[in-house]
Amino acid sequence: MVTKMKQYLFSFFVGILFLIGGCGSDSDDFNRQSETATYELTFTSNWSNTNFPTNYPNNRHFSGLIGLTHNSNVNLFKVGELASAGVVTVAETGSKDDIKPEINSVINTGKGHTTIDGDGLSVANLDAGENSVTVTFTVTQDFPLISLVTMLAPSPDWFAGIDSLSLKDGDNWLTTLSKDVKTYDAGSDDGTTFTANNAPLTPHVNISLLTSERTDTDFENGLHYSNGLPIGTIAIKRIE
Repeated sequence: MVTKMKQYLFSFFVGILFLIGGCGSDSDDFNRQSETATYELTFTSNWSNTNFPTNYPNNRHFSGLIGLTHNSNVNLFKVGELASAGVVTVAETGSKDDIKPEINSVINTGKGHTTIDGDGLSVANLDAGENSVTVTFTVTQDFPLISLVTMLAPSPDWFAGIDSLSLKDGDNWLTTLSKDVKTYDAGSDDGTTFTANNAPLTPHVNISLLTSERTDTDFENGLHYSNGLPIGTIAIKRIE
Protein backbone atom coordinates (compact mmCIF):
# COMPACT_ATOMS: atom_id res chain seq x y z
CA MET A 1 0.00 0.00 0.00
CA VAL A 2 2.85 2.38 0.91
CA THR A 3 4.69 1.51 -2.31
CA LYS A 4 1.61 2.24 -4.47
CA MET A 5 1.11 5.55 -2.68
CA LYS A 6 4.75 6.53 -3.36
CA GLN A 7 4.32 5.62 -7.03
CA TYR A 8 1.13 7.68 -7.22
CA LEU A 9 2.77 10.73 -5.62
CA PHE A 10 5.82 10.41 -7.90
CA SER A 11 3.62 10.31 -10.99
CA PHE A 12 1.57 13.24 -9.71
CA PHE A 13 4.61 15.47 -9.18
CA VAL A 14 6.15 14.48 -12.52
CA GLY A 15 2.89 15.51 -14.19
CA ILE A 16 2.90 18.88 -12.41
CA LEU A 17 6.51 19.53 -13.46
CA PHE A 18 5.66 18.63 -17.07
CA LEU A 19 2.79 21.10 -17.13
CA ILE A 20 4.92 23.88 -15.63
CA GLY A 21 7.70 23.20 -18.10
CA GLY A 22 5.27 23.22 -21.01
CA CYS A 23 3.84 26.61 -20.05
CA GLY A 24 7.29 28.12 -19.83
CA SER A 25 8.38 26.84 -23.26
CA ASP A 26 5.40 28.46 -25.01
CA SER A 27 6.49 31.86 -23.70
CA ASP A 28 10.12 31.25 -24.64
CA ASP A 29 9.16 30.11 -28.14
CA PHE A 30 7.42 33.43 -28.82
CA ASN A 31 10.70 35.26 -28.26
CA ARG A 32 13.38 32.78 -29.16
CA GLN A 33 12.62 29.53 -30.93
CA SER A 34 10.52 30.36 -33.98
CA GLU A 35 12.06 30.66 -37.43
CA THR A 36 9.81 33.59 -38.33
CA ALA A 37 8.22 36.51 -36.54
CA THR A 38 5.42 38.78 -37.73
CA TYR A 39 5.42 42.44 -36.79
CA GLU A 40 3.12 45.41 -37.01
CA LEU A 41 4.94 48.68 -37.76
CA THR A 42 3.25 52.03 -37.18
CA PHE A 43 4.77 55.19 -38.63
CA THR A 44 3.61 58.37 -36.89
CA SER A 45 4.23 61.87 -38.25
CA ASN A 46 5.57 64.72 -36.11
CA TRP A 47 5.53 67.13 -39.06
CA SER A 48 3.52 70.17 -38.02
CA ASN A 49 3.73 73.94 -38.16
CA THR A 50 4.45 73.93 -34.43
CA ASN A 51 7.28 71.39 -34.57
CA PHE A 52 8.92 72.47 -37.87
CA PRO A 53 7.77 76.04 -38.58
CA THR A 54 10.53 77.32 -40.90
CA ASN A 55 9.17 77.45 -44.46
CA TYR A 56 6.48 74.98 -43.39
CA PRO A 57 4.42 73.85 -46.43
CA ASN A 58 0.66 73.67 -45.96
CA ASN A 59 0.44 70.72 -48.38
CA ARG A 60 2.93 68.54 -46.49
CA HIS A 61 2.52 64.76 -46.83
CA PHE A 62 4.40 61.45 -46.91
CA SER A 63 4.52 59.00 -49.79
CA GLY A 64 3.73 55.31 -49.32
CA LEU A 65 6.10 53.34 -47.13
CA ILE A 66 8.40 51.04 -49.07
CA GLY A 67 11.26 48.77 -47.98
CA LEU A 68 12.21 45.19 -47.27
CA THR A 69 13.45 42.61 -44.79
CA HIS A 70 17.07 41.63 -45.45
CA ASN A 71 20.41 40.43 -44.11
CA SER A 72 23.58 42.38 -43.34
CA ASN A 73 24.96 41.99 -46.87
CA VAL A 74 22.88 44.82 -48.34
CA ASN A 75 21.54 48.30 -47.55
CA LEU A 76 18.48 49.95 -49.06
CA PHE A 77 20.31 53.24 -48.48
CA LYS A 78 23.34 54.33 -46.52
CA VAL A 79 24.71 57.68 -45.38
CA GLY A 80 27.95 58.46 -47.24
CA GLU A 81 27.00 56.43 -50.32
CA LEU A 82 25.15 57.33 -53.50
CA ALA A 83 21.40 56.73 -53.50
CA SER A 84 20.09 54.16 -55.93
CA ALA A 85 17.85 55.32 -58.76
CA GLY A 86 14.88 53.87 -56.88
CA VAL A 87 15.62 55.77 -53.67
CA VAL A 88 16.10 58.98 -55.68
CA THR A 89 12.72 58.47 -57.36
CA VAL A 90 11.03 57.97 -53.99
CA ALA A 91 12.76 61.04 -52.54
CA GLU A 92 11.89 63.28 -55.50
CA THR A 93 8.45 62.03 -56.55
CA GLY A 94 7.20 59.47 -54.02
CA SER A 95 6.83 56.85 -56.76
CA LYS A 96 7.67 53.22 -55.94
CA ASP A 97 8.01 52.20 -59.59
CA ASP A 98 11.84 52.25 -59.67
CA ILE A 99 12.57 50.99 -56.18
CA LYS A 100 10.38 47.88 -56.35
CA PRO A 101 12.51 46.22 -59.07
CA GLU A 102 15.61 47.02 -57.01
CA ILE A 103 14.05 45.36 -53.96
CA ASN A 104 13.03 42.34 -56.06
CA SER A 105 16.63 42.06 -57.30
CA VAL A 106 17.93 42.03 -53.71
CA ILE A 107 15.44 39.29 -52.83
CA ASN A 108 16.29 37.25 -55.94
CA THR A 109 20.02 37.36 -55.16
CA GLY A 110 19.41 35.95 -51.67
CA LYS A 111 20.11 39.10 -49.66
CA GLY A 112 16.49 39.98 -48.91
CA HIS A 113 13.33 38.10 -48.10
CA THR A 114 10.11 40.17 -48.09
CA THR A 115 8.98 43.51 -49.50
CA ILE A 116 7.45 45.95 -47.00
CA ASP A 117 4.83 47.97 -48.87
CA GLY A 118 2.47 50.33 -47.04
CA ASP A 119 0.34 53.42 -47.46
CA GLY A 120 1.44 57.01 -47.01
CA LEU A 121 -0.07 59.98 -45.20
CA SER A 122 -1.86 62.40 -47.51
CA VAL A 123 -2.59 66.08 -46.96
CA ALA A 124 -6.19 65.10 -46.20
CA ASN A 125 -5.04 62.51 -43.65
CA LEU A 126 -2.80 64.93 -41.81
CA ASP A 127 -5.29 67.82 -41.94
CA ALA A 128 -7.87 65.49 -40.38
CA GLY A 129 -5.48 64.57 -37.56
CA GLU A 130 -4.82 61.09 -38.97
CA ASN A 131 -1.06 61.10 -38.50
CA SER A 132 -0.26 57.38 -38.39
CA VAL A 133 -0.12 54.52 -40.88
CA THR A 134 0.48 50.81 -40.16
CA VAL A 135 2.00 48.00 -42.19
CA THR A 136 2.50 44.30 -41.32
CA PHE A 137 5.44 42.13 -42.39
CA THR A 138 7.35 38.95 -41.49
CA VAL A 139 11.04 38.50 -40.75
CA THR A 140 13.08 35.29 -40.58
CA GLN A 141 16.18 34.17 -38.71
CA ASP A 142 18.29 34.67 -41.86
CA PHE A 143 16.72 38.05 -42.71
CA PRO A 144 16.10 39.87 -39.41
CA LEU A 145 16.82 43.43 -40.60
CA ILE A 146 14.36 45.96 -41.99
CA SER A 147 14.89 49.10 -44.05
CA LEU A 148 12.18 51.55 -45.06
CA VAL A 149 11.81 54.90 -46.83
CA THR A 150 9.10 57.49 -47.44
CA MET A 151 9.26 60.85 -49.25
CA LEU A 152 8.76 64.17 -47.46
CA ALA A 153 6.61 66.20 -49.83
CA PRO A 154 6.93 68.79 -51.00
CA SER A 155 10.73 68.77 -50.89
CA PRO A 156 13.65 68.78 -53.35
CA ASP A 157 14.91 65.23 -52.66
CA TRP A 158 14.35 64.58 -48.98
CA PHE A 159 13.15 61.37 -47.45
CA ALA A 160 12.61 59.83 -44.03
CA GLY A 161 13.76 56.30 -43.36
CA ILE A 162 15.36 53.60 -41.28
CA ASP A 163 18.42 51.63 -42.36
CA SER A 164 19.13 48.03 -41.36
CA LEU A 165 17.16 47.96 -38.11
CA SER A 166 17.48 44.56 -36.43
CA LEU A 167 14.45 42.96 -34.79
CA LYS A 168 16.59 40.54 -32.78
CA ASP A 169 18.35 40.91 -29.44
CA GLY A 170 20.90 38.12 -29.46
CA ASP A 171 18.88 34.94 -30.03
CA ASN A 172 15.60 36.58 -29.07
CA TRP A 173 13.00 38.24 -31.23
CA LEU A 174 12.17 41.69 -29.90
CA THR A 175 8.61 42.09 -28.65
CA THR A 176 8.41 45.87 -29.09
CA LEU A 177 10.67 48.58 -30.43
CA SER A 178 10.39 52.36 -30.91
CA LYS A 179 12.72 54.49 -33.00
CA ASP A 180 13.02 58.02 -34.33
CA VAL A 181 12.82 58.32 -38.11
CA LYS A 182 15.44 60.80 -39.31
CA THR A 183 15.35 62.92 -42.45
CA TYR A 184 17.87 62.44 -45.26
CA ASP A 185 19.02 64.31 -48.36
CA ALA A 186 19.19 61.91 -51.32
CA GLY A 187 21.89 64.03 -53.00
CA SER A 188 20.12 64.45 -56.34
CA ASP A 189 18.78 68.03 -56.04
CA ASP A 190 20.35 71.25 -54.76
CA GLY A 191 17.16 72.77 -53.30
CA THR A 192 17.30 74.04 -49.73
CA THR A 193 13.63 74.57 -48.78
CA PHE A 194 10.54 72.38 -48.92
CA THR A 195 9.08 74.22 -51.92
CA ALA A 196 12.34 75.04 -53.76
CA ASN A 197 12.31 74.95 -57.54
CA ASN A 198 13.76 71.87 -59.22
CA ALA A 199 17.58 72.10 -59.22
CA PRO A 200 19.11 68.78 -60.32
CA LEU A 201 22.62 67.95 -59.15
CA THR A 202 24.99 66.49 -61.76
CA PRO A 203 26.68 64.36 -60.70
CA HIS A 204 24.71 63.26 -57.66
CA VAL A 205 26.36 63.49 -54.24
CA ASN A 206 26.22 60.99 -51.39
CA ILE A 207 23.23 60.58 -49.08
CA SER A 208 23.49 62.68 -45.93
CA LEU A 209 21.45 63.44 -42.84
CA LEU A 210 19.59 66.64 -43.69
CA THR A 211 21.24 69.78 -42.31
CA SER A 212 20.14 73.23 -43.45
CA GLU A 213 20.59 76.92 -42.84
CA ARG A 214 18.22 78.19 -40.17
CA THR A 215 16.38 80.33 -42.74
CA ASP A 216 15.82 77.28 -44.98
CA THR A 217 14.36 74.61 -42.69
CA ASP A 218 14.67 73.41 -39.09
CA PHE A 219 16.97 70.40 -39.69
CA GLU A 220 20.35 69.50 -38.28
CA ASN A 221 21.69 65.97 -38.76
CA GLY A 222 18.21 64.75 -39.65
CA LEU A 223 16.40 66.13 -36.59
CA HIS A 224 15.02 69.50 -35.48
CA TYR A 225 18.05 71.66 -34.73
CA SER A 226 16.84 72.89 -31.30
CA ASN A 227 14.21 70.51 -29.89
CA GLY A 228 15.70 67.30 -31.32
CA LEU A 229 12.37 66.11 -32.72
CA PRO A 230 12.37 63.69 -35.65
CA ILE A 231 9.99 64.19 -38.57
CA GLY A 232 8.32 60.97 -37.42
CA THR A 233 8.66 57.85 -35.30
CA ILE A 234 8.06 54.15 -35.74
CA ALA A 235 6.62 51.75 -33.19
CA ILE A 236 7.08 48.05 -33.90
CA LYS A 237 5.10 45.32 -32.12
CA ARG A 238 5.39 41.57 -32.57
CA ILE A 239 1.98 40.04 -33.26
CA GLU A 240 2.92 36.43 -34.13
